[in-house]
Amino acid sequence: MNLKQKCKEISMALAANLLALFAMVLVMRPSFETNDDIVFAELGSGLRGVKDAHLVFQNYGLGVIYRFLYAVTGRLPWYTIFQYVILLVAFTAVTYVLINRLEGISGLCLSLILVCGFGYEGYIHLQFTKTAGIAAAASVFLLLYVLEKERWSWAEAVFGICLGIMAYMYREDQFWASCGLMAGAGLLFLFDLRKYKGRKLRRLGLCVLTFGVLLACVFGVDRWDASNYQSAEWKEYQEFNQFRSRLLDYGFPDYDSNQEIYEELGISRDAYELYRSWNFNDTEKFNTDVMKKLVDLKQKRPLTGKTVTAFLKRYPSDLLKMPMFYVFAVFVLVWLIWGRKDIFSVLSVLAEWMMLMAVYFYLYYQGRYMVNRVDVGLWFSACLVMLWIISAGKLRHMDAKMSVVLCIVCVAAGQFLMYRDWRIMTSTIPEARVSQRAVLETLGTDKEHTYLAKSGMLSEIVCYGPFDRMPENLMDNVYWFGGWECRTPGYTQEMEAHGITNPYRDVINNDSIYLVDDNIDLTLKYIRQYYDSSAQAVFIKTIGNVDVYQIRSK
Repeated sequence: MNLKQKCKEISMALAANLLALFAMVLVMRPSFETNDDIVFAELGSGLRGVKDAHLVFQNYGLGVIYRFLYAVTGRLPWYTIFQYVILLVAFTAVTYVLINRLEGISGLCLSLILVCGFGYEGYIHLQFTKTAGIAAAASVFLLLYVLEKERWSWAEAVFGICLGIMAYMYREDQFWASCGLMAGAGLLFLFDLRKYKGRKLRRLGLCVLTFGVLLACVFGVDRWDASNYQSAEWKEYQEFNQFRSRLLDYGFPDYDSNQEIYEELGISRDAYELYRSWNFNDTEKFNTDVMKKLVDLKQKRPLTGKTVTAFLKRYPSDLLKMPMFYVFAVFVLVWLIWGRKDIFSVLSVLAEWMMLMAVYFYLYYQGRYMVNRVDVGLWFSACLVMLWIISAGKLRHMDAKMSVVLCIVCVAAGQFLMYRDWRIMTSTIPEARVSQRAVLETLGTDKEHTYLAKSGMLSEIVCYGPFDRMPENLMDNVYWFGGWECRTPGYTQEMEAHGITNPYRDVINNDSIYLVDDNIDLTLKYIRQYYDSSAQAVFIKTIGNVDVYQIRSK
């Protein structure tokens, strides 16, 4: 392929994906799927007074990139823009490969089916774990194409490796899961590798070695640099966050069944209700030692025949609840009707099904089953495996007209099965965001007071969309009683500068601290039980839809 033809195909792939992106954003309203992404955006923009490259769940290198971009100008939502660029590059790479492997319009049409399905999850319901899964699978897909070609392209190989490195930096666990689920395509690639010359085998070895060395370097910078996570403060936080995740993400042990042990740990039912609703930031009563004992108390799901049977009873019907499964089903149907079905292709499809089932059983066993942000990356890998098998040979009897009709039908069907965020149907959201931001701005501009808010109150995800600007230091006087970030060294230092080490204790008789609470009775019971039996809540004011209090002792 000459340079002119390659540029033409890259331009076609990029144009098709830009058109799909603009069409989606034009008619649908993007949002963050979880609170995690908005916290990452805050750490880059400095909304809450903390600018930190330590993102905990993302690689330190990404945090450095965000900080640099926000330093250039804080007027742009760099966190969202950067993630959109990675998604666009990933989808474009897939389209480019399909255009080349399936000559004619068939490759473009199958790519558009994929992009319209997964682009909705990626662009409209933005979430970093999804981005990691999509980019990882696209990276492997592109590298397999580069390795199978007769003419080696260093530029394409470097591009694929860099895309994979970015996926790894977004979420390590999802990177490995998505790459692992590309095994079906890799298996067919290895079957076909038998007929390749030794030069292609050397290329494969060089590519794997280069990718591995770079991954090790990125991992090393994130883990072993003393300025990153090797300090005593960060090691303490990492231990805390591990236990926090086990309790808050996977559930506390049942209180009634373990009441005696809870009481030995000094946790009343009121405390239990507060902690499990993410208001756990009592550094004295809910410390790492207590959390470890609660984690040890949890009973692990036994790995028995009954567990496997229970999973197998659920799995087939649960597939129908996953929108991304239907995209996969379309590609399976295309393969069955028009694709290559030799013994190696069939074995690759069966291997992919077994891999999918094994991964989902592992998630079921671990208690992370049917989590959409994880599922999206897994099904994207599965779809790419089917597209690799489909594009390994000619699509018999599938002409251009048939391809276009299939594309139109699938995209139209997606409107009813998946898409729910139409701008015309969510026209009240911008007004609601402005109203909620006004509450935050009122609190943020009152620098004479520090505000402690219960989790769920003043939620930034309600106030800011992916493309809304976050003013630096606006909320440097507002802190929450929970969230994975609440005990990171950066936030801990900022809270200490405001005279707060334990929010539940330090809120008492402190004229400079206000409490924003939607269940003041429960909070007051907790404070009376543990810190001041004569504490009272004094109503101060209402700002928008939130009530503000001070805690006074008689």
